[in-house]
Amino acid sequence: MKRHSSILPAVIVAATGLQFLTKPAGAHHSSAPFYDETRTVEIRGVVTRWTFVNPHPFLYVDVTGEQGETQEWIIEFAGPVRLQRMGWSAEFFTPGETIVATGHPPRAEGVFGMFSPEIVREDGTVIPASRF
Repeated sequence: MKRHSSILPAVIVAATGLQFLTKPAGAHHSSAPFYDETRTVEIRGVVTRWTFVNPHPFLYVDVTGEQGETQEWIIEFAGPVRLQRMGWSAEFFTPGETIVATGHPPRAEGVFGMFSPEIVREDGTVIPASRF
């Protein structure tokens, strides 16, 4: 009996295709090494810059520290595609507006920042945390 191996190339092509579909999800990093998800911090400050870019948008906020010094906090968000689906854009935050943000602080000491915060605008509008 003669066996046909014509199905083998199709199986190899299908397996290779599945491999490429699964790599992006497996390759994406967790925020856990960088941010302490067991703690939250709250800041009140003035937006200085909003960068709506890949792979993560960043909001820069000037916060007055305990000694009256200005600290620049950098707030990291989920990817822009997810945020666009939620209605966000490059004009979502305006320099000069005051916000209150609550989120996970960085693990590195001396770094001012947070990940995936809930933000409240000065008018009371709540912008929910954006998670991966």
